[in-house]
Amino acid sequence: MTTHSTELTVGRPRRGSIGTILESLTALVERRRLVWYLTISEIRNKGANSLLGNIWWFLDPALQLFVYFLLVSVIFQQAQPAILLFLGSAILPWKWFSAALASATTSVRGREQVMRQIAFPHLVLPASSVLASVANFIFALVPLAALYLLYPDRLTPWALAVLPVAVVQFLWTIPVVIVLSAVAVFFRDISNFIPHGLRIWFYLSPALFPIETLRAIGDRHPWFGFFVDINPFTWIFSGYRDALYYGRAPEWEPLGILALASIPATLLSIYFFRRVSPLFVKVL
Repeated sequence: MTTHSTELTVGRPRRGSIGTILESLTALVERRRLVWYLTISEIRNKGANSLLGNIWWFLDPALQLFVYFLLVSVIFQQAQPAILLFLGSAILPWKWFSAALASATTSVRGREQVMRQIAFPHLVLPASSVLASVANFIFALVPLAALYLLYPDRLTPWALAVLPVAVVQFLWTIPVVIVLSAVAVFFRDISNFIPHGLRIWFYLSPALFPIETLRAIGDRHPWFGFFVDINPFTWIFSGYRDALYYGRAPEWEPLGILALASIPATLLSIYFFRRVSPLFVKVL
């Protein structure tokens, strides 16, 4: 008499890295309705289903832009034409990225009860978190577009190039969120370090100052210039600023290289997530 055993593969990867990655991607496609449901649920939990929540989606990025305007234009007295648009073309996309990382720390850890009760591929949790973060960018586009009422001469057809630049940023947000969501399960205090790490990352990016200013600092301090050069947001922010502020074509070559480099980064992040996911329930 022959017996056939059925393996439950949810949360436990196959042997071999390629099989693990393919299984994970297949699971995401098969559970696309669950990913969509969790995405909508996370957006609603952030207050998008209430009047004040809807207002805050627009008001929060506008207030953040105003804070940096006071810092750069009033305190530092930087003489930059169309300063609000200059700052907004980098600060508002950065808010999208920082919000995605903040939600990543709880995307898995905050679903402890569900993970104990229902068997499902845990990768859908950071996937839905990434998709929900896109709402931050969409709502931030409203105050960004309103800035053209102040600077109508800056509006050109190249403003539409913000979309492919946003795609590149999205492609790099995916692996960072996946890895961070897994690490946060084992190191709960990591959420205390993320704001400081993001702040350092932000100042190593051409957000508050032109890229030429950072290059000049890099000439005096080579270590600073090294981190500026390897920083993906050096090219992402430059792409946003070219399209929205300078009214010209972004530098497609470095953006294309970033997009291609995000593919192995995402695959490696998926493999890492699946290797450690069997331990989630034990740790939680």
